[in-house]
Amino acid sequence: MVGTAHLSTGLRKKLQNTKYSCTSLMLFLTVDMDMRQAGMDSGNIWIYPDEDMDVFYDEMMQEDLLASSYFKGMFVSCTTLKDPSSYDGKHHCLEAITYIHYDAFARFENESLERSQAYLQYKNLLMQKMIVTLEQKIPNISRHIVHQSLGTPITNEHYINSTRGCVYGTEKTLKQIGPFAFQSKSEIDNLYLCGASILSHGVAGASISGVQTAAKILHCTAEDLIKTDPTQQLQIFEAEDSSQYPDWLKRKIGLRKAKSGFGENIAETAQNNP
Repeated sequence: MVGTAHLSTGLRKKLQNTKYSCTSLMLFLTVDMDMRQAGMDSGNIWIYPDEDMDVFYDEMMQEDLLASSYFKGMFVSCTTLKDPSSYDGKHHCLEAITYIHYDAFARFENESLERSQAYLQYKNLLMQKMIVTLEQKIPNISRHIVHQSLGTPITNEHYINSTRGCVYGTEKTLKQIGPFAFQSKSEIDNLYLCGASILSHGVAGASISGVQTAAKILHCTAEDLIKTDPTQQLQIFEAEDSSQYPDWLKRKIGLRKAKSGFGENIAETAQNNP
């Protein structure tokens, strides 16, 4: 909006040389399968080979995505095991993520919302490859899939407008962190920055960046803005141990299953204890 002509030579050069973090494929599944019996719990599964991780990451960024039948690296999580109140008694929800380089989807970046057949076919092949990878850790899961959907770098661009579909803002190299990163106070009057590209990536990095930027604007410290509210209390319950759940949570779980029709016994208990 400002126009590059109004930026300093140094900032223009910095912007031209900025490299962005990797992007991803995100597989979302709904399955009618007992995930605990399959060996999963509320934790996360990281699938990767016993290799030098820096070398392995470089290989992932250079990989021809259709050159092999499975991905060597993947993150898997079951959200309905993390939050039992979201489980309907039959269907579990999973997410699986693998990191890739944006160039694998660059040829589709200018497509309209009506995606081409080439994009849809490519997306489907990669979705099947992710399912094959998942089968290595959760055998027969492909037989229990009720719904499947794949998010791509193009999905990231469409919904969150991330540059080249990046998932962590700028690439966290030595030339782009600390004093070499973008700073919260820009060279443009009254324009301040915050987020994953300023301080650090991830939810924590972006959140703390926001607090620090707000403190700079208000001429105070971040500690001044982070104050304890005694009226608010955070309750954390163990996903694997329902014996400690309060009554309100047990009722919520029972009503969720009652609504779906897959938990009659628990549903009756919930209805008898409103």
